Amino acid sequence: MEKREEQLNSNIPIYVREVLRLLNEAGHEAFIVGGCVRDILMGRQPSDWDVCTSALPSETTVCFGAANTVQTGVKHGTVTVLTEEKPVEITTYRIDGDYRDGRHPEAVVFTPSLAEDLKRRDFTMNAIAYHPQRKLVDLYGSMKDIQCQLIRCVGEPQKRFEEDALRILRALRFRAVLGFKLEMETAKAVRACAPLLTQISKERINAELSKLVLGKEADSVIDGYAEVLQICCPKLVPASVKNLPPALSVRLAVLFPADTKKALRELKYDHRTVEQASDIAKLCAEKKAPSGERSAILRLLRQYGEETSFLYYSIFGREAEVKDAIADGACWSLQQLAVSGGDLIKLGAVPGPAIGSILDEMLELVIDGKLENSGECLLDYARERGLL
Repeated sequence: MEKREEQLNSNIPIYVREVLRLLNEAGHEAFIVGGCVRDILMGRQPSDWDVCTSALPSETTVCFGAANTVQTGVKHGTVTVLTEEKPVEITTYRIDGDYRDGRHPEAVVFTPSLAEDLKRRDFTMNAIAYHPQRKLVDLYGSMKDIQCQLIRCVGEPQKRFEEDALRILRALRFRAVLGFKLEMETAKAVRACAPLLTQISKERINAELSKLVLGKEADSVIDGYAEVLQICCPKLVPASVKNLPPALSVRLAVLFPADTKKALRELKYDHRTVEQASDIAKLCAEKKAPSGERSAILRLLRQYGEETSFLYYSIFGREAEVKDAIADGACWSLQQLAVSGGDLIKLGAVPGPAIGSILDEMLELVIDGKLENSGECLLDYARERGLL
């Protein structure tokens, strides 16, 4: 235990310590809590630091000053403090009321009790708090479950998932990202409560799915819980993503191969991700390795651009071929041609569609290596075609 607490103590940044100190000096309890404690105990560096406190939101604001705080979720007790390093979310100890919509508590009651606050949390690995002087607060065997790499609900699993169905996806996401196993009763409840996932907003599904498919154990979740995921993602087709590059659009393209664009739009993905995943799915549908010919790579670059072409070739471990074509300064777009439409007009060409057609012809010939991409050669070709 002492070793673990030393590990926690040595990893808390100065700006987080300062947040704890100021709350304590104002007469309030304050602990780092949840995922940041879990991550340190796992030997990972937390990306965010969450603090829970006995201070009410108004007291937190007074403690740090209105200019240094943002009322990000004051209804649920959360105030964000703007430190010199990074923002820190500070949330008042609370008790959640009844969950009537399968997602949000009807009411939130603030409490002076840390124990009551930890009781409402989703999984034991997240129901753990630490303070440099008051040490570790572990009321639910959290540290043991972290050491055993177990995802276990706080309290009765089915009840916790019925309260908030998003916890089902969070359990699967943690399984994929952390590599933890689901405790037996928790795993049973995930399957039993899966129909509740229809209550979750597409945006929330999107956020959890995006992290899940990039997890190191994504295959285990996709294969083992496909029927659960398909309740909220009905167009998902179970497939292995283990050997794919860790790019969201690539993995979504493989998991949503049919009508990719529609499926991802329904899940509220952004335009760029939808378009890129759709293009990659289209290319993968050809079910053959991409050509190694330079002209084929350049045509792919012309049609899909650098990033999509790179990602597509990376599926086959051949991204270097695209990288080399780009690094060599090969011409694959009209912008890279040594002659532009404006140049042709200055030399006497009549503005109109014929200019665009000639430029396209020249680009195709340059890509095939049949025409040198130099101003002299391209203008000679334009003259031969009667444009000048």
